[in-house]
Amino acid sequence: MTQVRWWGTGMVALALLVLCSVLPLLNRALGSGGRRLAPGTIVSIGTEQNGVRPVTVTVLRAGWVLSEADTSLTSNAKLLSDDIVFNLSVVVPLSSLDAQKLWGGLGRIVAAGGRARLATAPAPVVTAHGMTGLTGRIIGRDRVGVAAVFATDTLGATVTAAGPPRAFGAAAAEIEAMARTVTVMAP
Repeated sequence: MTQVRWWGTGMVALALLVLCSVLPLLNRALGSGGRRLAPGTIVSIGTEQNGVRPVTVTVLRAGWVLSEADTSLTSNAKLLSDDIVFNLSVVVPLSSLDAQKLWGGLGRIVAAGGRARLATAPAPVVTAHGMTGLTGRIIGRDRVGVAAVFATDTLGATVTAAGPPRAFGAAAAEIEAMARTVTVMAP
């Protein structure tokens, strides 16, 4: 009769347990590979023309990280702060563009993700630079947030920011203020 030894299986199980518990802690300690942004940093996205990208947002406080893995400066920037995700995207229309059309399209995109949707009708919002857009709430089972859209005739920008209800509630005023720093310079 053969004797079965389980020490090999036990060692594999122990190694997996250590990896599964230690790696997330190590990842949290070292950071997610993003770049920390100082207050006042201007994040610019879109196709560069004459050394300038057409859509910008200003970081208002410390603690935001640019997710380099999820950012393509020609089209979008993803900023993270604890459990909150702030997305800024450039919209290049195929035909004329206005904020209402952009809001409808953003609503379809948010709903397609299956985790959230845009709440009721949007309200007007004016940026710090005088650009008028639309804003409204994002609601979902485990995430809430805010969305905003800004449009010129030839270029637009969308902002979505969401997180767990408690975390987002604590940061909502700052996030809404950050969304009002968006600029869109038509090409």
